[in-house]
Amino acid sequence: MSGQIQIKERKKWSDVFCEPEEEKGRDISPELLGKYGDILSDAVRLLQSEMNRVRDYCVSPFSSGTGKELAGFDEPAFFTELADQIPSKLASLNLFVRPFRKYCRTCLITDVEIEKLAWSDHKHYCRKMISAGWKYGKKLDVGSKTDPSLGAFNMLPPKKRRYFKEINHSIPVMLKKTGLEIFRKEEISVIDERLIKKLARAIHSRYLFELKKELAEHLENHEDSVFSRGYDVNNKNLPQFDDLPDDIRFSNLDNAFHIPAKLLAIGFRIRPVKKGYRTFTLHLNNNEIETMAMLEHIRWCWDKRLNGWVYGTRKDVDGRRHPDLVPYEQLPEASKEIDRDLVKTIPALLQDIEYEVYPVNPGHLRKLSYAIKPQSVIHRILNETRELNEQIRKLVSLTPEVENMVSIRNRKIEEAIVEIEGNYNYASYIQETFLPDDLFIRECFPDSFVLFKPKDIVSGDFYFFSRQDNYVVFAAADCTGHGIPAALLSIIGYGILDQAVNELKMTYPPDILNHLYVKLHRFLRRDEECTGISDDLDIALCSLDKETNRLCFSGVANPVFIIRDKKLIECRAGSIIDGLDPTPAASFVPERIDLKAGDVIYLFSDGYADQFGGRCHKKYSTGRFKSLLLEIQEYPMPEQSDRLYEEIENWREENKEDQTDDILVIGIRV
Repeated sequence: MSGQIQIKERKKWSDVFCEPEEEKGRDISPELLGKYGDILSDAVRLLQSEMNRVRDYCVSPFSSGTGKELAGFDEPAFFTELADQIPSKLASLNLFVRPFRKYCRTCLITDVEIEKLAWSDHKHYCRKMISAGWKYGKKLDVGSKTDPSLGAFNMLPPKKRRYFKEINHSIPVMLKKTGLEIFRKEEISVIDERLIKKLARAIHSRYLFELKKELAEHLENHEDSVFSRGYDVNNKNLPQFDDLPDDIRFSNLDNAFHIPAKLLAIGFRIRPVKKGYRTFTLHLNNNEIETMAMLEHIRWCWDKRLNGWVYGTRKDVDGRRHPDLVPYEQLPEASKEIDRDLVKTIPALLQDIEYEVYPVNPGHLRKLSYAIKPQSVIHRILNETRELNEQIRKLVSLTPEVENMVSIRNRKIEEAIVEIEGNYNYASYIQETFLPDDLFIRECFPDSFVLFKPKDIVSGDFYFFSRQDNYVVFAAADCTGHGIPAALLSIIGYGILDQAVNELKMTYPPDILNHLYVKLHRFLRRDEECTGISDDLDIALCSLDKETNRLCFSGVANPVFIIRDKKLIECRAGSIIDGLDPTPAASFVPERIDLKAGDVIYLFSDGYADQFGGRCHKKYSTGRFKSLLLEIQEYPMPEQSDRLYEEIENWREENKEDQTDDILVIGIRV
C-alpha cells in the first residue's frame, strides 16, 4: 500500500465480516449479530481499556500533563469515532474479520501499514483540535490553546507517535476479546488442519534443537539467551509439544498456518506434488530468507500482542513485556537470527508433507520438481509392450480379423499388467502407512533427511524411528532381495522392531537386535532343516541419548558413517550371526560414540553404492559414495538429499541403466 490512506466512504461491519467458511465479505447473519451483539460499543470500551494499559510507554497527545484532558477535547467521543472507523481501516488494507474457534490466528499487518493508519488517526486528531480552536505551538499552553502535537506526524516525540500506533495495534487485540479474528484472504492456508498440527510439532522440535545447541555453547547469561522468547532457558527439562502452555502451542500452530503467506511474500504459492513426482527442495537465497524472516517477526509480534504482551525495555514474563516488540529493522542481530533459522526450515517441511512451491508469475521459470522415471519391471514391461505393438503395426499390414485378434490379446496383456501394477501400488501404500511419518522424523531430528527409492514400487529396505523418553531409536535395514518378497520380509522386520522398542520399551541396540533376530528366525523357521527360509536382513541400528548426545550403535553388515570436521569416521558393524540358532545378545557388539554439535550421521543400505551406471557400466562404489558425502557437507540436509538423488540418477542415466536395487540413505545432523 502506498500513498495517503483515504477513507472515501464509511464502511459498515457487515462489509468486512465473513462467516467462518467464507473467503470474502458477506452480510452478518442474524444469528451472528445476536451472538456478538453491538460490536461498536464493545470496540469503544475495549480500545479505551487497551490504551490505558500501555500509557506508561506512550503518551496521549490530548493530555495536559496534569491528569486532565485538554479543554475542548472529548476523549470518549474521540474513541467512539476511532472505533467507528475500524471497518474502513480494515477495508483499506483488504482485511476481513470472522469468528474464530479454538484460537485467534495472527493477522499480518505490516509496520508500514500501521504507520499510515497512525498518520491518518493523527490527522483526524488535528482536525478535531483545530475545530475546537486550538493551533500549533512549540509548547503546550492551555490558555492560548497551543499544542505541539498539531504539527507533522513524523515530528512528534517518539512516545506520542507511538500512541497513535498503539491505537491500531490494539484493534486486533480488542476484536479478539469479542471473539473475532482479522485475516487476509490471500493468507488462507491450503494445508489442511491435520498437516498443520504435524508441522507445528516439527517447528517446535526445531526450536528445541536450536535452543539446546545454544545451551551447549555455555552462554554467559542464559536469561538473555537469543532463544529465550518462549520460556525460561535455564530449565533443561524443556517441554515437548503436548506439554506446552496454550499460548506457545497455538503460536507454533499459527507459524505453520502462515507458511503459505511467507512464501507468497517472495512470489510463491504451494500445492500438493502430483503423484509420480518427487519434491525438490526450494533453495532460498539471502534476500528471500530476509524477507520471510521479516514476515515471521511480524507474525510473532502480533501473536504476542494478541496474547496480552506489550513492548518493554526488558523481558518480563509476569508483566508480559518484551523488548523485541519493535519493527524488524530495530531488532538486534541475534534476534533476527531466530526468525532466519525458522524460515530456513520451511523448504524441508514442505518436502516432508509432499508439497511444492510454484511461482505466482508463470513466466518465472524455476526447477521445483521433476518426474521420477518409471524404473520398476512392471512399468518397463508395459512400456516395452506398447512400443512393440507400435513397431509391429509400422512393419506389417494386418487384415482386419488379425488386427482384431492382436488388439484383444494386447488389451488382455495390458489389463493384466495394469492389475498387477495396481496391486503393487496398493502394497506400496500399505508400506508407506507403517513407515515413520516424515514430520515425525523431523520432530525427532529437525536437521535430517531420508532418501528412499524402491526399485520395484515396494521395497525390501525400510527405516525405523521411535522416541522413548530422551532416547531416539533409529535404523536403516536391508532385507534380502527386492520387490514383493523383500517387502513382505520388511513388514515382518519392522513389526518386530516396533514391538521391541514401542511395546517392550527397549533402547539398548544389542537387546533390540537380539529380540529382532530371534523372532525373525523363528518366524522364518530358520531352525528347521529343509523347511526354513534362508532370507535375512542387514541392519544399522542406533540409539541416541538426546540429553548427552551419546550414540550407541550396533548392526549386522551395515556400517554407520559419521562426518566430523570434514573427516569421515566409519563405524563398522561388529556383530556376527553364526548358524541358524537363536542369536545370544553377546553376539551383537555395541559401539558408543560421544557426538559433538555439527556431527552428521549417515545410515544406508547397499543400494546406492551398488547402483550400476557411468560410461563403463560399473558400480557407483562405496569409495565414491564416501567422497560425495564429504563434498556435500556444506549444504543443508534437505539439499543434501536432492544432491544425492540427482547424482545417482545421473550416474544411472549415463549408460541407460535400470535401478539395480532399493536405495535408502538417512542423514542426521546433530
